[in-house]
Amino acid sequence: MIETVRSVSGAESLTQLIDRIDRILDRLLGQSGAACVLLTDVSGQLISAVGQTTRFEPGTVAALTASDMSATAELARQLGEAKPFRILFHEGERHHLYLCSVGGSFILVVVFTSTVPIGLVRLFTERALGELLKLAGQFEVALERVGGAFSETFEDSLNDRLEDVFGSL
Repeated sequence: MIETVRSVSGAESLTQLIDRIDRILDRLLGQSGAACVLLTDVSGQLISAVGQTTRFEPGTVAALTASDMSATAELARQLGEAKPFRILFHEGERHHLYLCSVGGSFILVVVFTSTVPIGLVRLFTERALGELLKLAGQFEVALERVGGAFSETFEDSLNDRLEDVFGSL
């Protein structure tokens, strides 16, 4: 999906922002010991992925993560919280997910193994969040300038991936 955005004429500033985002994600990956780091928008559109993504489909994880954050935001509202929960943690036997809201528009997903201390992931994720928050507004403006480079292609891709994952229930 990144290639779709980068191929849009006049998207050089968007490409530069994506490169800056990639550097932040790469640094988080290396410092935290994570297996993979994704950045998605709140609609589930994958913006960037670094690290080992051969065990799963990053676009599907991005879409499911966005749904997870959306459902959890409603839980927060039901509990009387003034704002959605900012961080989610899913603990599995071998892999864990650490999800963070980046402003109101993006979600940072850190996938790491059970051998990596959660404290390490939290520490370096907080540092990366600070950097990503500075870029979030610029990224939104750059996306608007290229005008819906994702829209129809993304919707079709998302529908296909969800159909692959869940089948026709």
